[in-house]
Amino acid sequence: MTARAAWGLDEDMPHLQRALDDIGVAWEEVAWDDEGVEWSKYSLVVLRSAWDYHMRLDEFLDWVDRVAGCTMLANSRPIVRWNVDKHYLLEAAGIGLPIVPTMFIEPGESDPVAVVRDVLTRGDVVIKPAISAGSNDTERHGPLTSATGHLSALLEAGRSVMVQPYLSDVETQDETGLVYLAGEFSHAFAKGPLLATPKDVAGDLFARERIEARTPSADERAIGDAAVAWLTEKFGTPLYARIDLLPAVDGPVIIELELTEPSLFLHTHPSAPSNAARAVAELSRR
Repeated sequence: MTARAAWGLDEDMPHLQRALDDIGVAWEEVAWDDEGVEWSKYSLVVLRSAWDYHMRLDEFLDWVDRVAGCTMLANSRPIVRWNVDKHYLLEAAGIGLPIVPTMFIEPGESDPVAVVRDVLTRGDVVIKPAISAGSNDTERHGPLTSATGHLSALLEAGRSVMVQPYLSDVETQDETGLVYLAGEFSHAFAKGPLLATPKDVAGDLFARERIEARTPSADERAIGDAAVAWLTEKFGTPLYARIDLLPAVDGPVIIELELTEPSLFLHTHPSAPSNAARAVAELSRR
């Protein structure tokens, strides 16, 4: 399942479709915002490239509720509603998972500039909305004036804002994404440093990134396994989960738990498409 605005942009889709064909699973590619789709006719609706959801959040969540009420949605309604707002990072930190140090600033709070000023004493700062996708409105700042300008614009628009230190080790070590399918580790990939250079944005939906295959370290796997075990205990086994990690001085830290519409970069490992197809097939038979 994609979005009309993202049609043809999901590079995972052809790999998944061929793998589903190989094991005899019928599929149809449709857009979540196509009002002509009869969702109840499907035994399973798999959320994939709904990359405009954050621009139309209320409409998207209404759609999630409607579809979950008439068929099986993956990931599930509770997972999606929880995952679209990155305040979940505070919950992850609360159970002991390592996260990028994150401060949330809400519209109307007093003296939000003080938070930014404090982070900037230790290096550049990353400012982004708590609800977003594809790195939209995510910016790295050094000067206080530009940082507070971006912060103020987001707050004035009524958006919750995240303030994080820029972890510069990503420029030499890359970001690591761990992909889990039906609760089991499938593959990993490296993502180039998105904020080290100006972003290349595709269709106003997502920033293009350098993606390569990667073998995760033992520390990275331990964090990913712990995160997925927690998520499974909390919600039941997700069809897919992507755990994004940044290198830090004291070891890897979680930057995002991607459970709504993440690219899975199936091309980075030869078994990844078949892993995904089997997970979909098994869930559709329940």
